[in-house]
Amino acid sequence: MTREAVDAVSVVRGGGRPPGEGPLLRAVGLMILFSILYAVFRFLSRRSLFVAARDIEQEVRRRIFSHVVRLPIGFFHATPTGDVMSRMTNDLTAVWLFLGPGLLMLVGTVISWLLAIAFMLRISPTLTFVSLLIAPAVVYLSREYGRAFHRRHRLVQESLAAMNGALQENVSGIRLVKAFTLEAREEERFSAECERYYGHNLAVARTSAAFHGAIGLLAGAGVAVVLYLGGRAVARGDITLGGFVAFNAYLAMLAFPTMAMGWVINLFQRGSSAMGRINGFLRLPVEFPERGTGPAGEGTPPVEDPREAGTGNRPLLEVRDLAFSHGGEGRGEALRGVSFAVRKGEVLGLVGTTGGGKSTLISLLSGLYPAPPGSVFLEGIDASTIPLPDLRRRFAVVSQDPFLFSDTVLENVCFGLERADPEAAEEATGLARFLAEVEEMPDGFDTVVGERGISLSGGQKQRVTIARALCAGAPILLLDDALSAVDAGTEREIFEGILSGKGERTVLFSTHRMASLSRCDRILVMTAGRIVEEGTHDHLLSLRGAYFDLYSRQMLARELEESS
Repeated sequence: MTREAVDAVSVVRGGGRPPGEGPLLRAVGLMILFSILYAVFRFLSRRSLFVAARDIEQEVRRRIFSHVVRLPIGFFHATPTGDVMSRMTNDLTAVWLFLGPGLLMLVGTVISWLLAIAFMLRISPTLTFVSLLIAPAVVYLSREYGRAFHRRHRLVQESLAAMNGALQENVSGIRLVKAFTLEAREEERFSAECERYYGHNLAVARTSAAFHGAIGLLAGAGVAVVLYLGGRAVARGDITLGGFVAFNAYLAMLAFPTMAMGWVINLFQRGSSAMGRINGFLRLPVEFPERGTGPAGEGTPPVEDPREAGTGNRPLLEVRDLAFSHGGEGRGEALRGVSFAVRKGEVLGLVGTTGGGKSTLISLLSGLYPAPPGSVFLEGIDASTIPLPDLRRRFAVVSQDPFLFSDTVLENVCFGLERADPEAAEEATGLARFLAEVEEMPDGFDTVVGERGISLSGGQKQRVTIARALCAGAPILLLDDALSAVDAGTEREIFEGILSGKGERTVLFSTHRMASLSRCDRILVMTAGRIVEEGTHDHLLSLRGAYFDLYSRQMLARELEESS
């Protein structure tokens, strides 16, 4: 249309006649029409591709989260939190940028090149061939740029994950940082991570700048050659002035897409690198895939209802010659030859030296670590054949490190239920001896406890987690030194509340406080991953062995503390 308009004007001017309403108005009218169509298709293409890219981003984010929460606990021990967060935020943004703006530009560039070259060939094959001479150089530079950018951007993403990790650790551990007055040191550490991130980004920027500069230089040289050769062709009459103007318009149309290819390659490399990191997560095996199904699970009888479990002759929970190691070179077995049985309603105490294996045993029983086949049995059924969700629903665990969500007291207590139940929460907090304190809070059960329960004391956090476990209603309660932050009197009251439902609830109680163990039906003494003694409180004292030594030391320490 530009060619027809220019040729119409040049013919009119050459003949000395004023412009008519023929070819010129037709060309201008079509240009307006195509501009409107271009705007409409531009809007629709962006809307469709960008929305689709956001849908993909949302689906991938959901898939990553669903996968991450199903990864084994060892993954979280070895992977920094900042790395996980970086892959679910920054990496996904890089993927979206390629699938949305990047893909749109890529498709638009291909279409522009094909159509423009077709029209350019109609005008002048010679000029078209000359203008395409720079294409091999552009392809070569793009390939080399892509390789260099991919290497440098991966370093950017890794340094960003490290920086996020340092930030997350300092925010989460701000109390510790302030307590040791280490603000300056942590500032230096974070600044070092920022400098590393900045340096890698600067390397990426230098690479991109060099590429765009080289492409711009080639494009400028190509335009100069076309202007020179095309001007001579017009002078010779080989092509019309309108044709030459149109050819340069097509060349200008290709200039931005050609320059934008560097940006598209940039986005592709970012997206490819980010998706590689995301796929690294998605390829990690989840906990016990296909557990309880297939050949290994065929014929496995279903686990009995918790209300009926343990009523027969078989023990509710049985451990047979359990051995377990956390893995790693030079690391010995955490548990060796552990065997015991627990009947429904029984209260079993666990005590021993630090590092004796009590916490590891509780993690194995609840399914946080995979127990070896043939070592843990529920109602005579091998726990390794029970689907993991069913296995974990039978245990309510209170760890020695209480964790609360930044939510209300009610939601934290009812976390193990499908929906919050105020009556169940009130009963559970009453048994945990926390109800009176909840009622004194400004909003009662609707009081927000803050991040990780920062507004509560250590003892209050432990009682909330105990109430959470009681509210879940699991038949087996596992307490891993869960009362260490409360005083002896409150511990006694909580223990009495827990035992108020004796006969219906089975309890495994790990503690360092010997006085509480006298209320247990049986006590296991663990040292170096083995059970060295077993029996009642009085029986173990009469043996004058490991339990007697632990008890005597603690009683002596208490007497010295009281006398001082």
